[in-house]
Amino acid sequence: MKKYNIGWGITNACNMKCKFCYSKDVRQNTKSIGLADWIKFIDENHELIDSINYGTGENACCDDFFKFLKYVRQKYPEITQAVTSNGYIYEKIYNQPELYEIYKNCIDEIDISLDFCDKYKHNEFRGQTKAYDWAINALDMLQRDNKTRTIVFVGFEETLQKENIDGLFKIARKYDALLRLNIYRPVSNEKAINERFILSYDTLTDALEYINEKYSIVSLNDILFGNIYTVNQKIDENTGINSIRILPDGSICPSTYLITEKYKNNYSIKNKNVLSKIQFTDFIEAPVPKKCKACEIKERCRGGVFDRRLLWYNSLEERDPYCPYENNDSVEKQQFKTLKKERISVHDGYLPTMFFRN
Repeated sequence: MKKYNIGWGITNACNMKCKFCYSKDVRQNTKSIGLADWIKFIDENHELIDSINYGTGENACCDDFFKFLKYVRQKYPEITQAVTSNGYIYEKIYNQPELYEIYKNCIDEIDISLDFCDKYKHNEFRGQTKAYDWAINALDMLQRDNKTRTIVFVGFEETLQKENIDGLFKIARKYDALLRLNIYRPVSNEKAINERFILSYDTLTDALEYINEKYSIVSLNDILFGNIYTVNQKIDENTGINSIRILPDGSICPSTYLITEKYKNNYSIKNKNVLSKIQFTDFIEAPVPKKCKACEIKERCRGGVFDRRLLWYNSLEERDPYCPYENNDSVEKQQFKTLKKERISVHDGYLPTMFFRN
């Protein structure tokens, strides 16, 4: 029986104004549904769910979020529950014993968003003067409570400078956390924002090689880079196949980044037993692009990450914008020795993402 890894934004609420936000437009134009609908969905579909990561907005802003965490853990303890937070979860629970107990007993893993090692840069970037302190306080709490923890950052030109990379690894070392990289996608309706944050091929590949030399690659869970830089991992693309995204209005999409109307296929958690009926056929039956015909890794890479191909070119007939051949480079790269021996996170196999550690 196939089970889904689900990313779920419970609420539209957020207490930051991140300049790169991939969900702002959708969140501002839709209405969140409520606890009763969340519970109905879980009751009907729990047997088809492996894990849930609660992201999009800041779920800790919603009181019912904690009620739902408790409900899922008590009724369906086999479902792994994780949270991606900007750090506010610490602020929310640290002096509320009831919420703190829910966090301790019901959350298996937490990602803390931290893009810059410099406090003032991070605060300015996130549009919140407390952003850095919330992130650090949350990491300290997670370390004390021995929770699985990761620092996640968005990859664009500024964050992948060596000084910032070293600074983030220093923080990760202090709190014994993994470091996870999500490459920016051009999801904004504003051209200037996309142009500012789109990461160049050279900066990305230079950063990966720098991290490999100075630190450790744990997992390159990205069908393009994972299959270029490693031989001991077979990386698959799970977007819309084994992984899906639920938006605050209950809509179901194939990816964290493919969240506009044309990707929803009218699927909603309000539909009865919806997980047994989902078929994102464009992804399940995606062909290898014709341009890949002569490539020696085409059967593993299969053209690269789905969402990047769609967001850059609006077509799965095109190959990944970070494909070496698209950038006048070769797929013959140094091979990274990875540390991965088993699934290390709910994001491992859900998102095209990359994990590192000191």
